[in-house]
Amino acid sequence: MKATGIVRRIDELGRIVIPKEIRRVLRIREGDPIEIFTEEDGIVLKKYARIRELGDYAETYCQALTGALGFSAAVTDTETVLFASGALKKQLLHATLSRAFVDRMRDRQTTLAPEGFPLLSNFPALRLSAVPVTSNGDVLGSVLIATDESRLKLTETELSILKTAALYLGKQLE
Repeated sequence: MKATGIVRRIDELGRIVIPKEIRRVLRIREGDPIEIFTEEDGIVLKKYARIRELGDYAETYCQALTGALGFSAAVTDTETVLFASGALKKQLLHATLSRAFVDRMRDRQTTLAPEGFPLLSNFPALRLSAVPVTSNGDVLGSVLIATDESRLKLTETELSILKTAALYLGKQLE
């Protein structure tokens, strides 16, 4: 674990305040769910991502998308790529989503690989198209396809497949 040098007291209701600087760095917003783990000598707080519950199922779905569309595919939470398949799997897996993309996702906007709009902070050159995954009205992440070719233009059928994948994964979490 990394020490921050910040000390907080627990109040009479058992609450502690997570410092603003830490919330900003970890992209924790008001209302975000936090998962609590115990270790031998302490407590670990981790931002909870319901979409992780899909586990191997999401990875298998990525493989099916790659097979059907011919592009690399991935499933994200609202911060990082959790599951990926295809030729770009190594670049995609655990990549950080750009703030601009996270804002579009939270606004429930489909993103279609526009020029100059990086979806991943680590790999701005990749062309990606993404559809938000929602469940019970909450945006949980996205399904995306990626290529390192000069452009990625989806047909209506391919876009429908991507939207169906996002809808189906969202329904699995209801």
